[in-house]
Amino acid sequence: MSSLIGTSAEPQRVARLHAITQRMREGLKARGFKPLEGESAIIPIIVGETAFAIRMSEAMLKEGIFITGFGYPVVPEGTARLRLQMCATLTDAQIDFALEQFEKVGKNLKVI
Repeated sequence: MSSLIGTSAEPQRVARLHAITQRMREGLKARGFKPLEGESAIIPIIVGETAFAIRMSEAMLKEGIFITGFGYPVVPEGTARLRLQMCATLTDAQIDFALEQFEKVGKNLKVI
């Protein structure tokens, strides 16, 4: 049995997860964000200082997006980030909404 539940039984879910993760990464980049490279369903977005990461995560929550901010000592000083977790059950409309909110908050906070 696979150590990853569902990967062999539901390959379409894995394919969907990869597709929406790529779509989110590309959407963030197109809007001026700089997510760390990778193929993981966890997308870290470097924003700088810890207080700013927390401030941005709070602003995103006000717009309907729950995202966690991480800073020092979890990550090196000056590399605080938002940690976005993708899920195969997200709809295209939810991804579009999230990208719109990232753009709105990013512009308001002058990240992009």
